[in-house]
Amino acid sequence: MDDLTLLRLFVQVVDKGSFSAVARATHTTPSAVSRQISRLEEDLGTRLLQRTTRQQVLTEAGEIYLRHARQIVEDTEAARRAVSQLGQDPSGVLRITAEADLAHALLSPMLPEFLAKYPNLRVQLHTSAKMEDLIDRGIDVAIRMGHLESSSLIAKRLVMSRSLLVASPAFLANNGPPSHPGDLSTLPCLSFKTGTERTIWRFKTGDEVRDVPIAGRFQVGSLVLLREAAKSGLGIAMLPIWTVRDDLDAGTLQPVLPGFPLEPPATPINAVYPSGRFLASKVRVFIDALSLWAETHFK
Repeated sequence: MDDLTLLRLFVQVVDKGSFSAVARATHTTPSAVSRQISRLEEDLGTRLLQRTTRQQVLTEAGEIYLRHARQIVEDTEAARRAVSQLGQDPSGVLRITAEADLAHALLSPMLPEFLAKYPNLRVQLHTSAKMEDLIDRGIDVAIRMGHLESSSLIAKRLVMSRSLLVASPAFLANNGPPSHPGDLSTLPCLSFKTGTERTIWRFKTGDEVRDVPIAGRFQVGSLVLLREAAKSGLGIAMLPIWTVRDDLDAGTLQPVLPGFPLEPPATPINAVYPSGRFLASKVRVFIDALSLWAETHFK
């Protein structure tokens, strides 16, 4: 029996709790299973299981060995699946989560062509502004905008999203365009807000970064509603360029303070998925397609 088979057998014994249970699952005898575990212990020079007439209990060495053995077995199975999928079309259900505005702007235009290319794939798209627990929710990939906190998740940057300040021509005519970031503190500003934290806009002038506190009568957690509020003349809004490009072209919104760069100058949009040495083909092809689409259409 090779080393990998012994590892699998040891993990099975721990998971099933007895030699008899493993023997029934592998169509052998409890004594044969016991001999193989004894052989493994002899090779390692230490006891992994304390045996009684009713059960096997892991020793301290057994607990340490189990962690490594389980990882090796899981990685081997994942490697086998990854290789076997290379010649197969991605299939099954691809579960995605994204904030609603981002899903509308980024995913809606590319999904029809993607699904046509992979007819054996089904997509379940869950829209939420919350940072979902991908593993607990069984989500394959999340699309998130913003800098990510350190975690066990893997992130692939799709594109950098640049923002700018905009307002309607009527608002600028009635209030006068600001000439300096400090002027914003006395003007009605519209903020994208989902919490109770104070809204601060940051600007970079030379080597200095200036924080400007924003006050206004309208706060909303939707980029679409924020854009519509700016178009209706309620105030000045900070919005990603991809949400207002058509309005800028049409003249229904105009740039505000274009000579004062925002800090940070751009925000990353990432595809995030649970860590793992091998990526399921359905996730891999989706991220590749989304990355290509974002690079060519979403700047």
